[in-house]
Amino acid sequence: MRIGIFTDQFYPYISGVVTSIKMLYEGLTALGHEVYIFSSLDDEKVFTCEELKHFNFINLPGKPWPFKGLRDYRRTPHPKRYLKQIATYKLDIIHIHTEYNAATLAKMASKKLHIPMVYTLHTLYEDYIKYLSPFFDKHFHTLTFKILAHIFMGSASKASVIKIVPTKKVLKLASKYYLKGDIRVIPTGIELNHFYEQNFSTEEKNTLKKEIGIPLNQFVFGYIGRTSPEKDIKTILHAFSKLEYKDNAVLLIVGGGPQFDELVEYAKVLRIKNKVYFTGFIDNELVPMYYHICDIFVNASKSETQGLTYIESLASSLPLLVQRDECIEDVIEDYYNGIYFDGEEDLILKMEEIQKAPSTLSNIKANTQKSCEKYSKEHYAASVEAIYQTAIDRYKQKR
Repeated sequence: MRIGIFTDQFYPYISGVVTSIKMLYEGLTALGHEVYIFSSLDDEKVFTCEELKHFNFINLPGKPWPFKGLRDYRRTPHPKRYLKQIATYKLDIIHIHTEYNAATLAKMASKKLHIPMVYTLHTLYEDYIKYLSPFFDKHFHTLTFKILAHIFMGSASKASVIKIVPTKKVLKLASKYYLKGDIRVIPTGIELNHFYEQNFSTEEKNTLKKEIGIPLNQFVFGYIGRTSPEKDIKTILHAFSKLEYKDNAVLLIVGGGPQFDELVEYAKVLRIKNKVYFTGFIDNELVPMYYHICDIFVNASKSETQGLTYIESLASSLPLLVQRDECIEDVIEDYYNGIYFDGEEDLILKMEEIQKAPSTLSNIKANTQKSCEKYSKEHYAASVEAIYQTAIDRYKQKR
């Protein structure tokens, strides 16, 4: 098959969506398919981004959005002018991983060039309206969401033969997001062996700790991911500041994003600046090592659709301490491969419990890696490949 993936997020930007596309691209390529990724980046990023050289990447030049919270994204005026270019790739299937700019072009190409389309909903968008308009988010949140969901998700759903969601939680929310018709649950896969503990020596881990400035005898609570409001990192910082035993522990925040500077200032306000280490953006290839200098992974987010960093953590043999959420009920079993908490007060209690009872953490650690084997990129690619074939056959029958 000749497959066109359309996305508004790709390298050098780092996110769960980008990871998902990378895994799908590599898995489908290994199965013998020709895969092309269509997105919009400014020319400088296309020229300087080393990661892009590993993909069949087609840039569709655009202009930056006039919203501060969307400065990493671009819009492509007059998308119709790119149809001839897309036609040259003779695509058998189009797969959209977005609802916005690139999706507009993909829907047009699907209709005009008679190419069946598949759509993956990656994100639960309620917490993202603030990026478009803090005013409408505050005063007309529900109405704004309904309008945007109908225009964008509903439109993408209607144009697609089959819809993909990553978890049962998102499937239950399908009607809220105006998804209709054939909807399949397929968890995103990752390259599990990239994170295995045996890949990293004690010397390498200690060297990285020293580079960051973390004392070797400290217990490390770690957050790895995008530093943005919907991740609720402030809850982790505030909970850490209340710990009775924080003299023996540090908090490591790995990643960058729109809230980075605000979080650094918040750590100062809480008077824990000397106990919190912020790395900023880390090259994707270096991220696995950072899991291995943590003693437990902490995440308070309620906006995940699957939580790829949770799976990466498990593959790294790193136990999880995460906000209870339906979306990860198939990923985490309480006190087996991780620990759930419910709200900040419970988070504080669990953080203290973990420090007081190291044997609990050891028992959980023993179950982490084996609990995530079903999330391999090979399984992911094979599942999506089958959906592509179904979509193509169904589209031909309909025509």
